[in-house]
Amino acid sequence: MKVYLNIIVLFFSISFHSIGQIPGYREDTAFPTFDLNFLIIKSTQDSNKEFRFLKSDMADFLEKFPNPDRNEDYYYEMQEVMTRLISYDVSELYFLEGKLIDFRFQDSKFSIGNGESFIKVGDHYSEVEKIYPSYKNQFDTLKRENIGRIFIILSNKKIVLDDGLGVFFDLATGKITSIQF
Repeated sequence: MKVYLNIIVLFFSISFHSIGQIPGYREDTAFPTFDLNFLIIKSTQDSNKEFRFLKSDMADFLEKFPNPDRNEDYYYEMQEVMTRLISYDVSELYFLEGKLIDFRFQDSKFSIGNGESFIKVGDHYSEVEKIYPSYKNQFDTLKRENIGRIFIILSNKKIVLDDGLGVFFDLATGKITSIQF
């Protein structure tokens, strides 16, 4: 009996320890978050091309991802400022003063992740668990549109942010259709 109890305790300690070891996943904030210091945007065609969200700027991004379809000034209504819109097909990134402030990925050109695991448009929504195990707590549906949404709460170290990542998916297939910041 004691052996079985030890095995069960060992299993749960390994399970909970492994969740804590997911880069970027924080449980030491008010509620579980994904730390932006770990957020990486990566090319799905060339795994060597990656952009570290808080540690890189627009010049670095354009060096790694040259020749966008659009690279133009854009009035960003949410903050009432002029930003730089860079787009590749239907994926858009918005930079303010050289720093990435928003993105909308609607194709699989880019993936996001923590350096070890990544998700992209076209993946099944359950893949979110690799970077944010608490995704089930932040799951809701927009039934009228047959769309599911996972809201990933973000932090910068221990500071919880107002913004979050939205992962939208088709309820019928479970396939991710859009990733938005």
